[in-house]
Amino acid sequence: MSLRRSAPIGRPLGSALSLVAASVLAAACSAGPVGDADGELVIATLLPLTGESAEAGDEARLAVDDRIDEIAAASEFDRIQIRVVHTDVRTDDALLDAAIDELAANNVDVVIGPPTELQDARTSEKLASLGTVVHLPLTQPVVEQVLMMADAMIADGHQAVTLVVPVDTPASVTDALGERLSENGGALLSVVEVGSSSERYDPEAALVAADESTAVLLLGVGDPQAVVEGLTSVGAGPGDRMVYVVGNSMDVRPTVGLRVVGPLARLADRTTDRLVIAALASATTATDDPATIAGALAGIVDGDTVCSSFADCLSSLREGADVRFEGAGANSFSTDGAPTQVPYRLIAYTVEGDINEDDSRVITSG
Repeated sequence: MSLRRSAPIGRPLGSALSLVAASVLAAACSAGPVGDADGELVIATLLPLTGESAEAGDEARLAVDDRIDEIAAASEFDRIQIRVVHTDVRTDDALLDAAIDELAANNVDVVIGPPTELQDARTSEKLASLGTVVHLPLTQPVVEQVLMMADAMIADGHQAVTLVVPVDTPASVTDALGERLSENGGALLSVVEVGSSSERYDPEAALVAADESTAVLLLGVGDPQAVVEGLTSVGAGPGDRMVYVVGNSMDVRPTVGLRVVGPLARLADRTTDRLVIAALASATTATDDPATIAGALAGIVDGDTVCSSFADCLSSLREGADVRFEGAGANSFSTDGAPTQVPYRLIAYTVEGDINEDDSRVITSG
């Protein structure tokens, strides 16, 4: 499933921008049409346009389409055409693979998304086989999130933690959590891995119950509600222990003792942030060549002049300023366009399943 919009964009600017290492994925094979400079900048989104998260995905799609019109009006030039291709993804790897195949058919230059952390690595791997593509993730690396969660759980008074993760989660993730807890007087008691195809998680829940933890962190599991139900059945769920859920949290039913963690900004805001970054990099270099765009990203996010819209940033760039784009979804970005210092909302619930504002708060990754 895809939807497309096109609008003119860009002209070369007088100021030169330094080239830096960026999120460019180069295939070992000879270059094909993907990643070529052909006068058309193709920006693709990987969004949940069907399923339980379709409302947020469709809002993001519409926001991107609206922002394209703003970009066209601000640039006033038509030397480069910009085209957006929207593809549908959820947590299904097969659907993600099909979406990336569709992007290959559309000669994609820049890819925004997907919205889940654990699909980012698969997306990067798949894109590497296409040619040279700029990948702008919607989420932070998982390690950054577990460091934030370690601090949050310690702040909530939990010194003993059990981690529940998908099978094959990198050791760097679990090591980072354990080290951060240890630095603050806490301990990671055990790591319990869950598969993606189980309808019930009784054996895994029993392992969690055997721990003497006061908090359980569910990180990126495919069906967190099923895991929560398994934990509850053995006395290790919300109400018995504090259960924190990071990733796929929209599928979890609110209850007392549950803490759901997700980006503070809407998916629409995070997606349009990446669109603006890509469009500015293309406009400043007057090209749709992904390698050149990647090299220009640092000049969009790492300067001294703060700006928060395509029009304002482009105006400053035309005056020779080094800009630092601050989006709605992140306080800053790394030089390869990845979000840093991202605010998240940690949500607590009442007995009735409503948000408990007193116990909810904003936490920020480092």
